[in-house]
Amino acid sequence: MPRAFATGYKPHSGDMMVYGGGVVTLIGVLAAFVNGTPAFFLLSLAGTFCAFYFRPTLDNRRPQLGADVNGLYVARFGKIPWSRVADIHVEHHALRTMRLATLVIVPKGTIAEAVETPETLRLVERLTARNARAKNGVIRVPLHALAMDPVEVETRLRALRKAAG
Repeated sequence: MPRAFATGYKPHSGDMMVYGGGVVTLIGVLAAFVNGTPAFFLLSLAGTFCAFYFRPTLDNRRPQLGADVNGLYVARFGKIPWSRVADIHVEHHALRTMRLATLVIVPKGTIAEAVETPETLRLVERLTARNARAKNGVIRVPLHALAMDPVEVETRLRALRKAAG
């Protein structure tokens, strides 16, 4: 029997954007006070928005993707039973020296029909970064930002789907 799994972001995957945004905020505020020019506050606003937007990438304990014999879980979408998944595969790309992988989930019908238990989000969570995206009725989950190896994710997903029937 294949083992269930859940994986979140890699540790430190969002550090540069969040902490860098905080540094830009501080530089903008200091420059505004030193120069006496309020235009530098715009720089600090850009840094603040950047840090706010990428804040979820710091939380590596919250799962972004998971699966068991009953179905799979995609953060911001919810639980999708295997019976409502038409196709699932991983696309591998190479960008110079980086190897990127994206999980592609094609549901039977619309995404709203396929999601059995939709995840409820607060307004603040709706405005921040997300790992999975939906476009043209397909859910795409970039795996390179997740802690689990993309090949292991693909292997386990295939085994769990096969075990589910």
